[in-house]
Amino acid sequence: MNTSGRLTASRWAAALGATVVGAGLLAGCAAGGGGGGGSASDELYIAVQDDPVCLDPQQVTLTTALNIGRQLVDSLVDQDPETGEIVPWLAESYEADDTLTAFTFTLRDDVTFSDGSALTPETVKANFDALAALGTTAALASQYLAGYQGTEIVDDATVRVTFAEPNAQFLQGASTITLGLLSDASAALSAEERCQSPVGSGPFVLDTYTSNDSVVLTAREGYGWASELREHEGDAAVKTVTFAVTPEPGVRTGGLQTGEFDMILDLPAADEARFGTEEFQIFARANPGVPHSLVPNTERPVVSDPAVRRAMILATDRAEISELTGSGHVDPATGVLSSATPSFLDQADALKTDLDAAKKLLDDAGWKAGADGVREKDGTPLRMTVTAFYGQDVLEAAQAQLAKAGIDLQIAMVTSGDFFGAVSSRDYDFLGAGLTRTDPDVLRVMFSAESAARWAVVADLELDAELATQAETSDPAARADLLGQAQTRILDQAYLVPLLQVAQVHAAQKGVTGVAFDSSSRIVLYDATVER
Repeated sequence: MNTSGRLTASRWAAALGATVVGAGLLAGCAAGGGGGGGSASDELYIAVQDDPVCLDPQQVTLTTALNIGRQLVDSLVDQDPETGEIVPWLAESYEADDTLTAFTFTLRDDVTFSDGSALTPETVKANFDALAALGTTAALASQYLAGYQGTEIVDDATVRVTFAEPNAQFLQGASTITLGLLSDASAALSAEERCQSPVGSGPFVLDTYTSNDSVVLTAREGYGWASELREHEGDAAVKTVTFAVTPEPGVRTGGLQTGEFDMILDLPAADEARFGTEEFQIFARANPGVPHSLVPNTERPVVSDPAVRRAMILATDRAEISELTGSGHVDPATGVLSSATPSFLDQADALKTDLDAAKKLLDDAGWKAGADGVREKDGTPLRMTVTAFYGQDVLEAAQAQLAKAGIDLQIAMVTSGDFFGAVSSRDYDFLGAGLTRTDPDVLRVMFSAESAARWAVVADLELDAELATQAETSDPAARADLLGQAQTRILDQAYLVPLLQVAQVHAAQKGVTGVAFDSSSRIVLYDATVER
């Protein structure tokens, strides 16, 4: 699959023979520099840091796999990433009932999948029924479909999806890659079979996938049902997209610098200044949902003290954490939701760093400075553990800041399996993580006592009521008011210690245009063009 005459990922490794390569060596391997020619190309060559492992868009959670899968499947609706407005896509119209338990979609009549089969109401039913049967194997989909009762075929162009309880996030979920539609044949496959050869209705089709090497997509001929949010109609603007699996950051950035790659995903923060020049461009957007945070279990003795949690908010410096570990193209965290999330409430004033106020709060609560610098109360040290499976640099920055207030935050880095095992057993003081969702119902998922997937263990009937009511409220203004109240209460009660607004940051040659983000901050390459 070396379709462009360039080096694939495995040949990069063999040719370079080192983890960090000088620009001179890279230039010798390049098929042509990034600055010359000015001619349009039908090929887009992108370096990615991870092997996608599974290409079924409905199952995957790995960001690389989601970015690839977004090109293969379309969704019933789309969501404007700037306004949050839901617009038609494969469904030419849609309607949610007042209780948010029934959602009706009228389908376009001109959509086909890349195997030639047509989009029908039966296809939608087959997809959602199959996803419901997969359960937690499709981790994200199972949350969007929580309470799923079934899909009713109303007529030859209409389906109605119903839930046992109000599902405020479903309509937004229907815009994501996770609920993107596969052909009837793909939906009927086992979870393992679907990983290798998913068939969607998207503008690109899977050509080849070589594990730990590359994924090659080709533009589909006759594509004609793009979302109205896109910039053109018809076939994709480029004919071939190659994703080269390139784990070493130095190889990715070196290849971009010399023109071997047109674009690289997941630009390291340390390299942002290097590519913030006229020769290159950076694409960046915050992940919607809950920022990377310390998520408490208030059933634990020390964590149960609200003075401790409030002091932790005051003692953490989000601007410094962002500078040390985040992107210069995305603002520090300023709320319990990411700024990319609809109904985001800017809580910057409540999140100002004030170390002296943090120390006074702990003093007043009886937590006195110990000889080793760690505070204690009645013989109990002010020591807690945060359990996480990623983001160690973020947690280490917070750890150093909290130590200045006499708070000893221990870090336990575990596997993802052990992390979710701790969630299930509630065996943690804090979790270190964020939760990416475009709909603000993510707060109910994370905080509500009724949520099967909650991470924050808090006992607050008022918050539970606000979150439950917003999930049942179809009026946008009324729902936004309830969500604002919930965000205020979460911070007032220190039920979350926001640390970092996580961002998707990618870099490209200046000749790459038309790259867009969807509302989930996944890249959309339908409009992308390349000029070298």
